[in-house]
Amino acid sequence: MIPNSNSGFTMLELLLVLGIFAVLAAVAAFQLANFQRGAKLESASKDIVGTLRLAHDRAVLGEDGNTDGSGDAWGIRFANAASDTYQTFFGSTYSWGNVKETVFLPSGVSFTAPTEGFNADVVFAKLTGTTTQQFIVSVADDTTTKTITTDTTGRVSSD
Repeated sequence: MIPNSNSGFTMLELLLVLGIFAVLAAVAAFQLANFQRGAKLESASKDIVGTLRLAHDRAVLGEDGNTDGSGDAWGIRFANAASDTYQTFFGSTYSWGNVKETVFLPSGVSFTAPTEGFNADVVFAKLTGTTTQQFIVSVADDTTTKTITTDTTGRVSSD
């Protein structure tokens, strides 16, 4: 018996399978990009909450930022500029010389509050950890916004 020499895939079948793989790959890439964007925003939000809580704890403990032995208030400056940053500082008001750390937001994540071109400071009072007013900072990517709130008692929360 002679074997059948026509037992293979047609060009149409191969193109159809490749088309299905291309669609699946595009959907997977889109989902991965969304996941990565969401993970960046979630990470930035958690980092800000952690930094605020650390500043609060430093103020309550009376940690000394400048080694003069008196203990200090601690605060965070949020700067919505070309490169969105937040800075940890000691003292009752922001001063460049009192900055202990500067953190840049990851690419694709930016502040929506404070508004573009403005800074906002939250300062925790020495020993009590209280603030003079409720403070809200928002970070966002292209699709989602996270809001971080500090109330006058110094409690930090995030949605």
